[in-house]
Amino acid sequence: MAPLRIVSVSYERKLMELRSQVLRLAGYAVDETHTLDDALRLAQTDAVDMLLICDSVPRPEQRWLISQVHEKRRLLPVLCIGNQSYVSSTDGCVGIENTPAALLDAVKLAAQPSVGFHHGK
Repeated sequence: MAPLRIVSVSYERKLMELRSQVLRLAGYAVDETHTLDDALRLAQTDAVDMLLICDSVPRPEQRWLISQVHEKRRLLPVLCIGNQSYVSSTDGCVGIENTPAALLDAVKLAAQPSVGFHHGK
């Protein structure tokens, strides 16, 4: 079975490198991008299982990206680093703490509904 593929978008290269390393060591495939357009292009493909947005991306830009992604991939899980969980339902993302343990727990939890799910539009 292929590893879960995550698109990670951040404006802070060092933060992204550290997060990607944590995710890759846990067995996930990570595509890194530093622009919203690239993140959107990648996240709209059926090969991607999850979108991870760093808190270095301003909130209005996060909302725009999430709405654009969900137009085509309504069920794609979106995790937002550093956001409070109470905003998750209105913003369309699951807010998680900025720690490696919280990141891995959130990815694992978000991936569960897709077990046995066939990727599609």
